Amino acid sequence: MKEKKIRIIPIGGLHAIGGNMMAIEYDNEMIIIDCGITFPNGETPGIDFMIPDFSFVLENKTRVKGIIITHGHEDHIGAIPFLLQKINVPVYATKLTLGLVTSRLSERPVNTPTFIEIEPRDVIHIGPFIIEFLRVNHSIIDGVGLAIKTPIGTIIHTGDYKIDYTPIDGNVADLHRFAEYGQEGVLLLMSDSTNATNPGYTPSEMILKKKLLEIFAKSKGRIFVASFASNIHRIQQVLEASQKYNRKVVISGATMQKNIEIATELGYLKYKKDLIIDAKDTDKYTHKKLVVLCTGSQGEPMSALSRMAAGTHKHFRIGAGDTVIITASVIPGNERMVYSVINSLMQMGADVFYEHDEEIHVSGHASQEELKLMITLTQPRYFLPVHGEYRHLKAHAQLAESLNIKPQNIIVAHNGDILELTPNRFEKKGNIPLSTVYVDGTYIGDTTDDIIAERKTLASDGVIVISIVIGDGLLLYPPVIISRGFIGIKNDRFIQVLQKELSNTIEKQLLQNASPEHVTVAVKKLAKMITHRFTNNTPLIETIIQEI
Repeated sequence: MKEKKIRIIPIGGLHAIGGNMMAIEYDNEMIIIDCGITFPNGETPGIDFMIPDFSFVLENKTRVKGIIITHGHEDHIGAIPFLLQKINVPVYATKLTLGLVTSRLSERPVNTPTFIEIEPRDVIHIGPFIIEFLRVNHSIIDGVGLAIKTPIGTIIHTGDYKIDYTPIDGNVADLHRFAEYGQEGVLLLMSDSTNATNPGYTPSEMILKKKLLEIFAKSKGRIFVASFASNIHRIQQVLEASQKYNRKVVISGATMQKNIEIATELGYLKYKKDLIIDAKDTDKYTHKKLVVLCTGSQGEPMSALSRMAAGTHKHFRIGAGDTVIITASVIPGNERMVYSVINSLMQMGADVFYEHDEEIHVSGHASQEELKLMITLTQPRYFLPVHGEYRHLKAHAQLAESLNIKPQNIIVAHNGDILELTPNRFEKKGNIPLSTVYVDGTYIGDTTDDIIAERKTLASDGVIVISIVIGDGLLLYPPVIISRGFIGIKNDRFIQVLQKELSNTIEKQLLQNASPEHVTVAVKKLAKMITHRFTNNTPLIETIIQEI
């Protein structure tokens, strides 16, 4: 008799922050949980963002019965438009999450998708899976965890969560239902690991309110607040503080503007109609009557706050007397950009509050004591830490061990691992190949390591372009050497030697009837050697050969 088993395949979200996507399959039917982007960092210059590799899903698209989204953050929804261009299946999510997904689809249109709005405690049937949506708290409204009943047992997927006993909207996490599933029996728990290295508890969003009101009360000039555009609770608190201190609010940043419109239309944001004004009307108000709510909490180069810090924003230039509140934690990899913006703002004379002020931001992710509570409530037989870098996954696995889950029942997986789950075992059974898929302007696909390496070289050492004109098998003119971003070009001796030796090499190659391709190889090799000898640098070397 064939053994009943579930296959779980994490496609993204492990060993990195972002790109969350997971496939769960049973008996030739599959569901997808989340489909997000990964934000670029210093290792991916020029890249807009990365999306998961859909190859496995597309190869099995007739088996995919639905996409379930746990919440509306970009690292969980940002790649949905790209997937829906390739596959047409229902998408299940809460109201705000669907509103944000719909907004993203307007940027990359697809055939009319099937959206199914759910609420916490709703139960749906997708193929062999019976799924109940369980309310959780996070840094965005309408987040849910999943209780997935399968023919071999129940799987709990927490989504991103923390346990907040005093959330801004009063909707506490459904710990009672998690506990009930624990009493019934949970075969596997998949739990958010982002804050698994943080001891204690993550503070409630409510503590920020007191700090915001304190800053608003003391500020004599304009107040600039940078936040994630998806943090609707945080935005609500800024709007309420602005109303309390009789300040008008200007929205700066396209994503912030769009998300506020969506949240307002869906009833998640409440404020007086005349509170928000247009940027062009700010001259009608004194500085102490203005609040600017903007994007840029991660130092993104083109964000509103970064442009203000650089003095290139269309409407605002920050200066002495202004207060800047960056109410977000720094995503790993963004530290340099964020602190560069903070330094610039301080040099301009602004008072800057950021994450080193403990009460200016609270995380949306559970710390160690909350993670232990989730494990204790659900009492899983098997455990899979998800959502985080390796250090987070490993720390979470160690927490599970401390609660007497057997080490052999815990897997710290990699993206692409094929995990087989039965009532009696949980183990790796091979893997699927995954590539890094970059979105770079209109280009979507694999970007070779060579291209990324070239961009890094351009950024650090610059480029030398060697232009060569040949005709009738002869070098007609001395090579023209042009550089950009390469300081060694100012060395006259270097240029003289490079031009002379290149001419000799090209002429020798032509006498041997070498093809333009062979000439190019020889020129690059020689130029690289001479450049390094004179400057100890290795800029990118490019050649242009013109035959006349």
